[in-house]
Amino acid sequence: MGTFLITGATSGIGRAVALRLAEDGHDVFGVGRDEARGEEIEDASPRITFLKCDLSEPDEVEALMDGLKDQNITLDGLFNNAATFGRPGTPERLPASAFDEVFDLNVKATNRLIQRALPLCATGASVVNNAAIVGHVKFPPMLGPYAASKAAVIALTKTFAHRLKGKVRFNALCFGPVDTPLSHKLYGGEAKFHEAMTHHFRGNAAKPEEVAPVVTFLLTAGSSYLNGQAITIDGGYSLS
Repeated sequence: MGTFLITGATSGIGRAVALRLAEDGHDVFGVGRDEARGEEIEDASPRITFLKCDLSEPDEVEALMDGLKDQNITLDGLFNNAATFGRPGTPERLPASAFDEVFDLNVKATNRLIQRALPLCATGASVVNNAAIVGHVKFPPMLGPYAASKAAVIALTKTFAHRLKGKVRFNALCFGPVDTPLSHKLYGGEAKFHEAMTHHFRGNAAKPEEVAPVVTFLLTAGSSYLNGQAITIDGGYSLS
């Protein structure tokens, strides 16, 4: 069994992935900012350890990874899942500052975590980055900074995959709409989100539990020949 580090682990896709890995017998370090939700996920499985960290703060990321290093932790996988949509707005009017918060978390923190995690990774370990379809096949005009950040995550994924040449694998998952609190916030509330999803091919978005097995597959040895890919998981949403 392996040991995995999951960011954004206290809700949505990250939580579903952490629970799935734990159910499969793996040990999980789940990173998040909300201590109450961190306690909840620890209570859900004795194999999950919550680590409090604001990933947009470089010093906190350094302290997080120093702690794992001091414990002589060997990682079999990392799921960079935590992200922010930022402030929606028309691209021709968004100030440059609108990119700062989004890129600090979605790109810079992801890169920083990868850099610090690599010395802890076992040979054959896997890094999966949440890239979202807006960085790959759908480019909503009101989410310019978010889309740009996710396109950067795909480029980062492929760059690291080329550099590590299979010693550590890197893949990006480009999720379509998933029924999470973050998605609800983007659409202005849960009811509005579900109303919008009636236009999806199947009439509703994915549940986190539906996409979690794809992440755990990529994190583990069954996907050993998948490397450097950006894979769309959207139920056909991007075809419309």
